[in-house]
Amino acid sequence: MHDAQKLKLFPATLKDSALKWFMSLGVHSITTRGQMKEAFLGKYRDYCMPSNLKDEVFKMTQKEDDNLEDLVKRFVYNVKREKMDNLDEETLKSLLLRAVKDEWIDLLNLTGK
Repeated sequence: MHDAQKLKLFPATLKDSALKWFMSLGVHSITTRGQMKEAFLGKYRDYCMPSNLKDEVFKMTQKEDDNLEDLVKRFVYNVKREKMDNLDEETLKSLLLRAVKDEWIDLLNLTGK
């Protein structure tokens, strides 16, 4: 199968937030399979990498292109994957807030007032 065919079939392999992400890409923004691979791995690499360390949750940071929804999804995924979902609510909140960029914290503080 040629790269162009693989690129056309790629969206059929996606679901939920990955499909939503793909659909948000601009028309013709990805023209090669290599570009798709780089874009997809750039977005979802953390989901694909095996991990034996709970450190990953403690070291999480919001990526440049992450909105809060993306960050929370990745955080929840990592917490469940590392079987840390038994932590108390305050600890989980603290860990998540540590991962949020400062400018988002400021916005959250303004919204909460």
